[in-house]
Amino acid sequence: MSAERRQLALYIHIPFCDRRCPYCHFYCFVNKDEALPLRYSENLARELSTHADLLQGKISSVYFGGGTPSALSAGAREFLCHWMREELGPLLQTDAEITLEVNPESALPGTLDAWVEAGVNRISVGIQSMDQEVLSFLGRLNTPSSNRRALELCSERVTNLSVDLILATPTSSTGALESSLALVHEYPITHLSAYLLEIHPETRFGREVAQGRWTPRPGEEQAASYLSAVEFLGSAGFEHYELSNFARAGKTSKHNQSYWEGTSYLGLGASAHSFDGLRRWWNLSDAGAWCEALEQARSPEAGSEILDAAQRRDEEILLGLRTCRGLDPHWLQGRRALWDAWIEAGYAEIAAGRPRLTPQGWLVMDEIARVLAQSEGQDSTHREART
Repeated sequence: MSAERRQLALYIHIPFCDRRCPYCHFYCFVNKDEALPLRYSENLARELSTHADLLQGKISSVYFGGGTPSALSAGAREFLCHWMREELGPLLQTDAEITLEVNPESALPGTLDAWVEAGVNRISVGIQSMDQEVLSFLGRLNTPSSNRRALELCSERVTNLSVDLILATPTSSTGALESSLALVHEYPITHLSAYLLEIHPETRFGREVAQGRWTPRPGEEQAASYLSAVEFLGSAGFEHYELSNFARAGKTSKHNQSYWEGTSYLGLGASAHSFDGLRRWWNLSDAGAWCEALEQARSPEAGSEILDAAQRRDEEILLGLRTCRGLDPHWLQGRRALWDAWIEAGYAEIAAGRPRLTPQGWLVMDEIARVLAQSEGQDSTHREART
């Protein structure tokens, strides 16, 4: 970890799931080993202890992601909650944000109480949709009724409540989108993440699409769904502060912002990634092998890389473009023709002297980032700026 960094985000990966969703490309699995969740939890504590001397008072956010952290076995949950209070707590900044990912079907009063008593002050609920047809297509275990029950339980326990939605599935309709978004009027939701359905080759959906078994929604329909969500949430008082994220005033995700702003982060658990500003490393993507390495006092790292100047430039562009803060003003220098063309097309704007993308621009962000990375500070023609 860089000694100059004053704060750090901590991500804790819990890979266990009751069912693997067909669109999920993260490392997770349905566990068959009853002893593994507690063993895995003990090794999370062991991994953190190898970094503890560098973390004192620096952790600004903690995020328990997965997988399904809320579905951990009772023994593993009890261990982690005790660990949070006794060992992790002293390493946190006083205003640290501590988020727990929750799936509606595993949101139970006793389970939630244990996490909140241990320090969780923000809950992110994986709703995905309020339409049963969409949920069935996505392979989810939750239902519209379990979604409502989970939101009620979570809103009674924390004041910082986030939900995740997936947009533009082949089975979704305008009504399905509206019913999902309407949750922000029914519950005290402070944050919402809305993602277009992504098809990754290594997932079941990826294989099905490659085999021609079904076809994703056309790009223009996906764009319309996204822009409808942007308009609805804006009218409901949410700030669209990042490509897929919306928040009420003062409720942006501190943890996710640390990624977008280039703050150091430490990942614990199998497949977790870490970054210290120059070096990125990642852990073994096998829970058993990761546990074994730590138990034998070996590093659980699977690989690492030092970012060169071009990689740092590309990350600065992508991370800056995806937020409403935008890019540093120096990205205007020698590129004014590019930005003028994007502004004319409705893709960009200048706010407080900083170039940034509009919601329409976020839909073509990768192409804009590519053009910027290749511009090398040279003023480009109006034609080259077209995406």
